[in-house]
Amino acid sequence: MKKGKLDVIVKQREYPAQIRAGEALLERLPKRHPLYGQIAEDVKKWRAKYKREKRADRFLEILPSDQFHVYHALPIANTCLDGLILTRNLVLIIGYTHLSGVIFPDPAFSQLIQQKGGKEKGWPEPFARLQKQREILCTWARMRHLPELTLEYLLVLCHEEAELKMPVVNSADELKICPASQAVYKVIKMQDTYSQPVLDSKHFKKWHKHLLECHEKSGIFPWPVDQSEWYTGVGCPVCRRFEMDFNNGMWHCQVCGHTSKDAHRKAIDEFYLLFGQDAPDEALCSFLRVDAQTAAKIVREAAH
Repeated sequence: MKKGKLDVIVKQREYPAQIRAGEALLERLPKRHPLYGQIAEDVKKWRAKYKREKRADRFLEILPSDQFHVYHALPIANTCLDGLILTRNLVLIIGYTHLSGVIFPDPAFSQLIQQKGGKEKGWPEPFARLQKQREILCTWARMRHLPELTLEYLLVLCHEEAELKMPVVNSADELKICPASQAVYKVIKMQDTYSQPVLDSKHFKKWHKHLLECHEKSGIFPWPVDQSEWYTGVGCPVCRRFEMDFNNGMWHCQVCGHTSKDAHRKAIDEFYLLFGQDAPDEALCSFLRVDAQTAAKIVREAAH
């Protein structure tokens, strides 16, 4: 890709903390645990969604960077937008749906009709979620005294096995849905609808600054697993057992004999994924199985 083309994407979609927390939990949970299979299935499902969303993201890279700023996986208040596009004319929320099969928009009931495997099912959630996110974004912007902009949304089919079928009669809602491959066309068309710029350079930068300050929270995962049920300690990079002791500035595996200077880095990352950035120091000591002095030392080293 030529230099400069990525400038339109000002916030990339990172590998989600939710998946990383699930992966960390799977490594530390005995395979015989009753929830192990469910957690593994959830993580597999989330990885597939992440892969499809990354694929869909790439279609937006050809938008002109002098007119559009694209933010992927943007946390706003108590929700996370699949994507957001900022222009001087409007703010456009991008929502991804992972439905496969033949998809029919049903504007009369603000839902999608999915035909798959000889069965038909209605899905009102995609549109309802975007409408709710628009309200949340509006409130968020007002609380920060940001200049008012038109807030629109676009629902994008990101599953590679989804086929969109449009009814004969068009409506406003039908125009707010498209396959990922047509997203750029839809975005530019919506931009042209609001052709009069609202923001000057100063206020555009103000919107941009506040959007970049949004960060994902960690330490939250949806499985009722008690902390006493997973393995603590620092994992050996070779045998994967959590039997490493810290002596004389080195980690020594009591099972395979491997030594390492920085085996604790992965464990510290896992701790903050599972417990959150505000977890107390005592919890970190217990998780790493070291005393407070050693924990403070290796955390300082890991920060560098």
